[in-house]
Amino acid sequence: MRPSRSRTAFLLACLAAGAQAEVRVERGYLPHGAAPSSFAVALPGGVNFCFDPVRCGVSYVWTGVFLDLAPMRPGPGKFIKPAVLEGSLVHREEGMAPLRRGDPAKVPEVAFTGYALRDDAIEFRYTVDGVPVREEVRVKSGGGALLRTMHFPAGNDARWWRVLEGRPPERLAPGMDGKITLEIPLGKTAP
Repeated sequence: MRPSRSRTAFLLACLAAGAQAEVRVERGYLPHGAAPSSFAVALPGGVNFCFDPVRCGVSYVWTGVFLDLAPMRPGPGKFIKPAVLEGSLVHREEGMAPLRRGDPAKVPEVAFTGYALRDDAIEFRYTVDGVPVREEVRVKSGGGALLRTMHFPAGNDARWWRVLEGRPPERLAPGMDGKITLEIPLGKTAP
């Protein structure tokens, strides 16, 4: 399948700006309190993020060039340090198990089960108190935001919450298609 002219133009503009033209994944020692073996994901358009498989959530987002992996892979006998982000942090989330089912005050049992690459996205799979979740993460068309779409099993009627440290619980309402989509704006520098 040939990419459309607009997609081709977008990919060429990304390459000219030094951004990734396809999804790239590195797993390892990342900065800013990420759990060991967190995922660093580069999406088309120069948007990158850290997905923490321990908390099953996006920990932070940065824009620009992807990573300097040299500190994480120094060679035999050298002290391993976190990879270096090659851009600016634009979003941060903290707290255990940010996606919760039922009672937002109850920290659920989460378990990471895998991931799959898409043309312009990555899909993470995990369970929240035994309920399977598929979370697809991509850049919003035209840029400016990260889109996180959660897919749940058919017949799911539970209340879902997003609980981040230092913020009140946010009730997540599924759309007509039964999915929940979070839009994370990328315009401001994160604290």
